[in-house]
Amino acid sequence: MVKRVLAAVLILLTLVSAGCFPTRESGHETVVTAPTDPMTQEPTAAPAEPASEAPSAEPSASPEPSPETAAPTEKPTELPAKTPEPTFTAEPSVNITSTPKPTKTPKPTEKPADTPNPTKTPKPTEKPAETPGPSQPHTGSAPDPGVIDPNDPVLMFAGDLMCLSGQQYAAMSSAGSSSHFDFSPSFEYVAPILSRADLAFANLESTLSPNFPYAYQQTMTDGMPNCNGPAEYLAAVKAAGFDALALANNHCCDAGLQGILDTISAADEYGFIHTGVFASPEEPRFVIVNIRGIKTALLSYAEFYNGKEGCVTSVGRPYMINTYSESTVRRDIEQARSAGAEFVIVYEHWGREHTHVPTDIQRRHAVKLANAGADLICGSHSHTVQPSVWVEADDGRQVLCLYSMGNFVSSMSQDASKDTFITELHIHKDGDGNVTIANEIYHPCRVLRTYGGKAFVVMPTSQEGVSVSVRKELDAAEARITGVLFGER
Repeated sequence: MVKRVLAAVLILLTLVSAGCFPTRESGHETVVTAPTDPMTQEPTAAPAEPASEAPSAEPSASPEPSPETAAPTEKPTELPAKTPEPTFTAEPSVNITSTPKPTKTPKPTEKPADTPNPTKTPKPTEKPAETPGPSQPHTGSAPDPGVIDPNDPVLMFAGDLMCLSGQQYAAMSSAGSSSHFDFSPSFEYVAPILSRADLAFANLESTLSPNFPYAYQQTMTDGMPNCNGPAEYLAAVKAAGFDALALANNHCCDAGLQGILDTISAADEYGFIHTGVFASPEEPRFVIVNIRGIKTALLSYAEFYNGKEGCVTSVGRPYMINTYSESTVRRDIEQARSAGAEFVIVYEHWGREHTHVPTDIQRRHAVKLANAGADLICGSHSHTVQPSVWVEADDGRQVLCLYSMGNFVSSMSQDASKDTFITELHIHKDGDGNVTIANEIYHPCRVLRTYGGKAFVVMPTSQEGVSVSVRKELDAAEARITGVLFGER
């Protein structure tokens, strides 16, 4: 018995010395645990494999149609001097002026750093969710800034003038009627800026046809949003200070062939210069406006129509809509130059919706537009702000390209669709007759859902006398807008 006990003790001592039992430090067992995430204080795990994102298909460029017969030249429209609207007393916007680069930038081989130049605009506090796409095929540089010549024409440009169901309901409420519309409250705070322009140009992204349901009566047509509104919309647009309308866009066929004719009639009735859709094949594809002695050509193209272009093509009238192709644009600009145009402005409806990043197609087409002879490219369609860049044409000209100015006014609910801006450009003709952009100035704006009992109010971010909450919203919008606007310079 004693031998058995001694044998058991010897076995126990052997096991202890071999470390087979846990040791204790300060009365606690030593425990080895998995490392923890410092942000969550939970055990880390292998990262989940990210789900692959299906790429959004870029709308393909329409096939190039055969060049049409040369259109007759058009006598330049003499633009009368403007008088500011006396009823609008909002504070004028503080200008954000882009400072040009000192030298031309060579063709980049890699994506440039996405950091705004601090001399151009304050560094934004928020960055867009998207990362910039591939760099420009040709990157130009801004012209040397000069002293603003009071004799130089002042041109202003804005993005999409939407006329959606929410805006129409608000306009009926403002008019106090179910059969009349008052859209003027939307433009009260930007009218003082626009009234200083010799020419103010925007994209009318709506048909204006009494022969088709308005958007508030029927929000969708053929599975797509119905953008059709009352002609009274143009009364407010005109009072705001706009002079010219680009009519070629993906909603210009929403109300059918008759809707195109009705929109042309409404633009004529309210005294707008317009281009992009046409009633007859004899009409020139451009309009020339004499602005303080500088003959300026306006052109407008769309790259897609939501599949509704059949309303004109199926009846042998494709000339009614101005569809982009490289050869068509080159032909039209050559004809405009032959008719005396000294400065050429092209509104191009292109790209993908709801993104701050231009598509590769936009970038390629920007270069083609510059090489075709455009002096300024104004993009639309994305409903969001996109970068402003200088593209160098093959002939060495520096061409300003505004990929998208966003919605100038709309009732769209996406937050990014409420950021917008007005582009102010001063053009100058030198002693040799060359016309160039002498200064570029930007006025960031924000569409406020409601303000002062009014709906869908476009307000400059520099507006004074607003509440603390509105001031915060305007400041945040300005940071986002300028961050995107100058993000590729």
